[in-house]
Amino acid sequence: MDFGVKKIGRFRKKTAKVAWCILLFTIFPFFASAQESVETVATHPAVNVSAVVKPRHIQFGEKARLELTISGDTFIKHIKAPKFNFLPAFLAVPLHSETLPQLKSDKIAVSMAWVYELIPQNIGDFTLSDIRFDYHGDTYFANPGSVRVSGTDTYREALTGGVHQVEVEVDTSKPYINAPLTYTFRYLYTLILLTQGSPTPRLPTFSDFRVEKLPTPAAYTENIRGKTFWVVEHVRKLYPQKTGRIVLEPAEMLLPLPQGNKTLKTAPLTLTVQPLPETGKPAQFSGAVGAYQLSAQTASGWVETGNPITLSVRISGRGNMQTVTAPKLPAMTGVVVNGPNLSEASTSTSRVYAYTLIPAHTGTLRIPSILYTYFDPSRAVYATTQSAPIPLSVRPNPNDTAEIETEDRSWKLWVVLLLAIVLVGGVIAGLVWYRAGLTRASANTAPQTATLDGDVQTRRAEAQPETPVSRAHAALAKLVHSGTLGEETPFPNALAQTLYQYLEDTLALSQRSIDAAREACTQAEVSEHTLDELVDLLTKCDYHRFAPVPLSTDEQKAFIARAEAIINDIENLQNTGAN
Repeated sequence: MDFGVKKIGRFRKKTAKVAWCILLFTIFPFFASAQESVETVATHPAVNVSAVVKPRHIQFGEKARLELTISGDTFIKHIKAPKFNFLPAFLAVPLHSETLPQLKSDKIAVSMAWVYELIPQNIGDFTLSDIRFDYHGDTYFANPGSVRVSGTDTYREALTGGVHQVEVEVDTSKPYINAPLTYTFRYLYTLILLTQGSPTPRLPTFSDFRVEKLPTPAAYTENIRGKTFWVVEHVRKLYPQKTGRIVLEPAEMLLPLPQGNKTLKTAPLTLTVQPLPETGKPAQFSGAVGAYQLSAQTASGWVETGNPITLSVRISGRGNMQTVTAPKLPAMTGVVVNGPNLSEASTSTSRVYAYTLIPAHTGTLRIPSILYTYFDPSRAVYATTQSAPIPLSVRPNPNDTAEIETEDRSWKLWVVLLLAIVLVGGVIAGLVWYRAGLTRASANTAPQTATLDGDVQTRRAEAQPETPVSRAHAALAKLVHSGTLGEETPFPNALAQTLYQYLEDTLALSQRSIDAAREACTQAEVSEHTLDELVDLLTKCDYHRFAPVPLSTDEQKAFIARAEAIINDIENLQNTGAN
């Protein structure tokens, strides 16, 4: 029997525990709800007052709702409106009031309710002051508690405590027109929203800019004021299209919440777009804005006369590629230039322009450095980049052989005619000299041994053997005194043939061309300076040969002096090697 009583007692205890648990879980939500909505309820034996604020966490620009109520177990009459002042934190705007009659203890009681709209005037956490109710000479107080006002860029979840906020920045607030600036919109959060939808960004339209969307970087974490935030960035590259003050509208992030969407909003940004400075602007500036490098190259290292070759010029770097234009090539005599054309090799960070060059003369064509001027906004200066010079070998075109041979024969005819004139002049000069000698001999009483000695010296001089260098110098001397300095065509041909003849006699030159001369001098270890002088002189002779340009007497004498120096340098090298 005792065992049965104990068993029943234990069962009752277990049942009581279960009942208390059920009751606790049943009333806890209502208790929590009451804590959220009613902060303070002031009571009196006959009168009750209350002040309720919903919600307690709002954004600046949103509004909270304040409900005030006075009620009692007796008939309440002569009720006055409550008194309070929440300024400067909130501006209270009355919405409406209402009277609620009810039957209590066989009597009609009346309760009053007043509803206000609270408009935040500042951002922060605010503890609201007590609200005063006056009734029948008695004073009652109710405290509505505290309210948190966040900026339009921040939202705090009441249930989880998660923080969500947005921010925006640009890398410069004073960009130059057409200069790039980076616009970055960030969404930061501590906890993921407990919704099926995803936050949606809304960026400004950027109507006064050319917009370039950059790839979205991966999310990363950042510690801010002791909290770990996940950060998602949305980046745009902006190029201002007009100068002056430009206001960028706020960027927004739409949060899909169970109780309704909430929009986070950044502050607007103000930019001052500057024009490009006039001070120091070069005349050749074409409008390129950024920081660039220029390079150039040809399709090959040689070309035949009359045939085209492609010159590619690449401009690369960082900046507004829309402002990059084709550079202007320097003048090149005897070269026809076509183009430029924008190449398919261009990319988002470079522009490639193709030019077609058609040289008309054989020899070494030196493509000069190509200059390009741009404005560097990072340094606020105009700068110039340039390419390296490009040497290009221009070879004779086989299809022009017949024409060249015809021209060669015409030049040879001129040379033969010139030599005939020189020979006739020499004969006449000899006869004049001989007759003058006979006259002096008949009038002179000096012994004939002197004349005999002179004849011996002359015969000895004539008996000395000729060398390549002596023949070359003699030919150059004849070129000076033969009267060709005043003519345009024979001179460059005769000078070039004298140099080629010397190289044949000295270095066994196999062919009279610039390339063959360069190869023979290289094998003979001729100095680089002498080789450059020789190639340049032969190139200029070819130029004046195929496209005659008038040369002054001083210019022709300068050519002869350069030829003599070249021959002397090669001769000294030969003598040093022989010793």
